[in-house]
Amino acid sequence: MILYIEQEILLDTQCQDLYLCNNGLNNEYLLISSSNQCSCKKVQAIFCKYDHDSCKNRCLLEEHLLIKRKKQTNSILINDSPANVVLLNKNELEKNSEIVFICHENNLPSPILEHLKNLINDRSNATPNPSLHQTLIGNFLLKHSVLAQSAYGMYLKLQQTRDNKFQLRRHANIGYLLANILLGFLCSFILYRNFDLYQLISNEILIQTENLTTSIKSIIEWLMHAPAGLKLNQPLVDFLARFYFYHIYLWSGYLEVLVVTVVPYFYKILFILCLLGISLAIGAICDFIRLLTIHLYCFYIYAARLFNWQIRLLIILFRLFCGKKQNPLRNNRLDSHLCDIDQLFIVTLSFTIFLFLLPSIFMYYAVFTSIWTITILTVKLIQSMNQFLLQIPIYEFYLWSTGSGIIRGTPRLSINYADSTEDTVCYNFNFDPVSFITLYRVCNIRLSLFSLSFSKLFLGILKGKSIV
Repeated sequence: MILYIEQEILLDTQCQDLYLCNNGLNNEYLLISSSNQCSCKKVQAIFCKYDHDSCKNRCLLEEHLLIKRKKQTNSILINDSPANVVLLNKNELEKNSEIVFICHENNLPSPILEHLKNLINDRSNATPNPSLHQTLIGNFLLKHSVLAQSAYGMYLKLQQTRDNKFQLRRHANIGYLLANILLGFLCSFILYRNFDLYQLISNEILIQTENLTTSIKSIIEWLMHAPAGLKLNQPLVDFLARFYFYHIYLWSGYLEVLVVTVVPYFYKILFILCLLGISLAIGAICDFIRLLTIHLYCFYIYAARLFNWQIRLLIILFRLFCGKKQNPLRNNRLDSHLCDIDQLFIVTLSFTIFLFLLPSIFMYYAVFTSIWTITILTVKLIQSMNQFLLQIPIYEFYLWSTGSGIIRGTPRLSINYADSTEDTVCYNFNFDPVSFITLYRVCNIRLSLFSLSFSKLFLGILKGKSIV
């Protein structure tokens, strides 16, 4: 038999009626002063410090366990059977229950593990149900609007603070929200002190967009005249150049109207959003960047669709040239298909034409894909900074720097030779301190509102699929 017991209970000189946590396995019992707080299966017992006949008779009549301590030593008998003793500090499990339960579940004795499972509600590990994803409008906003992602992230943090049964995680979420709001107040104060700054920002945006349009025009002119020594199809290159020049002209007018009319109101909206949280302001800035670069996305989509369409045609024509074709009625499997002389001539001619037009289209696709990839990576970098601001470890750093007693998490069992006897082996059960990284992982519930897979990004670029 094994008895897990707090040292303070052994120091008491009075006989007590106690309730033990019993998991029903291996004759292991847990006896702590706060055992009534958990929902474990209880066994009533009498803890007798002396050999009292009254205690023994009561146990026989009421069928209670009799825990007897021999002569003020730690030799413990449970129903006259010797038991090993594991000594715990007072409230040791309650202080460390969260970190121990999350990180060290496999290293705990069964009575302590059952006690912690019943002490902590299992639904505390569950993240809030993102019901906004279930609506069409909500899914669209979360996919394309960084401001919507930031607002939804703050909502999830509030919901976690309300519903989470882990005290560490509740306090950590409160710390995240307070840091977010305090940084927002600081930025709003800066904006208030420089409220006329929007005129300077408008002028700077106009200057930078003009430089950008000039650079894109110079790149297109470079593509028109044998770029990198490549001999391109001149009629196709001239047609694409005129097409993009016209859209650049439209984009310049769109940017001028957008900057002049929207920036003053956007500056005021940004001031209000800073009062609600710095992450909302950063999300609004990301959305405004996307509005400014919407025509860059259009340029990329035009080139990507044309490149993807040409790649697919080349693959289909090459399969026909080899006597194969896709069967859409059989899950697009490849079936044999014999072409006659006329069909084979048309297939060969079409394949040759599209193959020689491919370098011209690929050059435009490579240029505008590079420009849009840089834009989207910039926005994703700002999104990563925004998500980090929702997870600034203020509360964790406070606990770790002050050496709080509630951040001990690694269980350690050692033999207590001083208190052991010939009949009973005493163990000390303690918790070692945890590292700051472990503490941060325990307290932090990451919110994956956006994801960026570089492998999918690279494959999408190779296939000419659109990336957002």
